[in-house]
Amino acid sequence: MSPITLDMIRRRAEHNEGMVSNLEEISLHQQEIEKIEALGHICRHLKILYMQNNLISKLQNLHRLKELEYGNFAVNNIVKIENLQRCESLVKLDLTVNFISKASLLTLHTLSANYKLEDLYLMGNPCADFGGYRPFIIATLPQLKRLDGKDVTPSEKIVSVQRLPEITAQLLKELKADGVDIEDAKKVSDARDLAPDENDVNEIYAIPEDERPWCPATRVAEQRESAKLRDEQDEKKKENVDKLFENDSGSRRSKQPRRESFPDLPEDITTVRQCNEGEFEFRFDEMAVNPDNNEKLLTLEVQVGKFMDTSLMDVDIHPFIVRVLIKGRLLCLTLPEEVKPDVSLAQRSKVTGSLVISMPKVNQGTKGLNDGNFSISQKSKITLRNPGWAASGTGSETSDELKRRIAYGGGGGGGSNKLIKELGAVSLQNIVTDTNSAIGGGLDISETVKAPAPATLATQHAVYGDDSDEEPPPL
Repeated sequence: MSPITLDMIRRRAEHNEGMVSNLEEISLHQQEIEKIEALGHICRHLKILYMQNNLISKLQNLHRLKELEYGNFAVNNIVKIENLQRCESLVKLDLTVNFISKASLLTLHTLSANYKLEDLYLMGNPCADFGGYRPFIIATLPQLKRLDGKDVTPSEKIVSVQRLPEITAQLLKELKADGVDIEDAKKVSDARDLAPDENDVNEIYAIPEDERPWCPATRVAEQRESAKLRDEQDEKKKENVDKLFENDSGSRRSKQPRRESFPDLPEDITTVRQCNEGEFEFRFDEMAVNPDNNEKLLTLEVQVGKFMDTSLMDVDIHPFIVRVLIKGRLLCLTLPEEVKPDVSLAQRSKVTGSLVISMPKVNQGTKGLNDGNFSISQKSKITLRNPGWAASGTGSETSDELKRRIAYGGGGGGGSNKLIKELGAVSLQNIVTDTNSAIGGGLDISETVKAPAPATLATQHAVYGDDSDEEPPPL
């Protein structure tokens, strides 16, 4: 059973931005609702109400909906027409495929108070099997213009009114033959509970599915069975998902909460591992150069989105480590060369919004790709012929030992981490700036590309014979 609550109504009122006080239309179909409640108190201005395919057994608590024009209660467990007299604006009422019996036609006259009612649907109910069903309804409710989707003609109204006494007598005779209490069938009371008895529902459970009678208790039992089966399937899916996220110890990894600040670095910073908790896209450039002073840089460009607030970002730079905190998610990278934290700059691109960190190299003598060599630092005794690589050592290692100590620049794990030395660091936390306030108003990152020397034409010398007066051959 799903009760009608304020939270349910807000969820179903997304078209009205979640506002319920002025809500005019709401769809509560297929919500396993067994009782109409709260609507008259929460949203009194409803004009259209969809409640089809639920488990509603009684029309009730609708008397406050003075503006209701269309009510759809098809495919429910309703057994009697009642308690709609005070819905004065009701124009269309759909009660298709319910359990309105032949005896319930005795309460049909209550809809005569709904003088605006023009369209009524009762097809699919047991009462439709009565021989005088259509003329009885047309004569009882003269304001109707359509019944079960078929227009009511003036001549049909006249004939129905003429036959009403005869049809009424026939109806009462059949009800008495069926043992129906006529006086009880005519009663309309809000205090009565017409929901199926729990004992009847329990009896339905014991009957095979293909032998169950079609009654309100059957619909309630089958709906509960479907809900139970759905819950079991959801639980099974959840267990399967949990297995996918289990680690080697068998415990499920919980989602890491957002960080409020940078974590403390260990004393031995060579153990720092690279990470990208936010799965940010970034580009690392080892060969950038400052166009103002030709100073060589390491640049890190992180794609963070043009409209993200800069206050959600923080940067921390160390000689061999750069860390970026974006919306509580950490990006930590090791650097292939030592940089100057105190003069590094972090700013936003005015065009793309990307966060760009420029870190000047300590060793400005580092050669570029086109120079053929790549020197790690002034103190390093190893010079590699492979550009774009970094290493450390004393010069006394064997070739095998040297190979084990070589790592690609910016790599994780045991590569450039071995280059990290315990040096002093300057933090750039809380100094990320927008390009609007940065010097120059924009960001210009250029790569260090050594331009080749301009080509010159070779001087051509013609060789002629010593004694020949002939013209030289054409070139």
